[in-house]
Amino acid sequence: MANQRKVWGQTRVRIDGKEYATEGKSSLEIGGVKREAVAADHRAGYFMESTEPGKMEVNLLVTAGISLSALQAMDDANVTFEADTGQTYVMDGGYVSDMISVSDGKAKVTFMGEVQEVRV
Repeated sequence: MANQRKVWGQTRVRIDGKEYATEGKSSLEIGGVKREAVAADHRAGYFMESTEPGKMEVNLLVTAGISLSALQAMDDANVTFEADTGQTYVMDGGYVSDMISVSDGKAKVTFMGEVQEVRV
């Protein structure tokens, strides 16, 4: 059984089955229902809902053999985040939403799409 006090510290990132070396600063927004407050006269607590896509930001180490233009063109990728605490999140049909930016040997790649939690 996993230690219940361990906090997610490392993420293994796979894009279309290939594991990529990352800077260690990847991030995940699971998406889903977003609630927004709606003002009403003399009453509080009203809200409306909308559906937001999931978002995975990956800071890849740019090494030999990585094609930034191939990554930029992805519009149907399978992206997996595996946490060192046991959680796994998968985005099927993910697309690269922003221009890839590179600085100091690191490429920031942002994927958008539907995220599913597959293991806890």
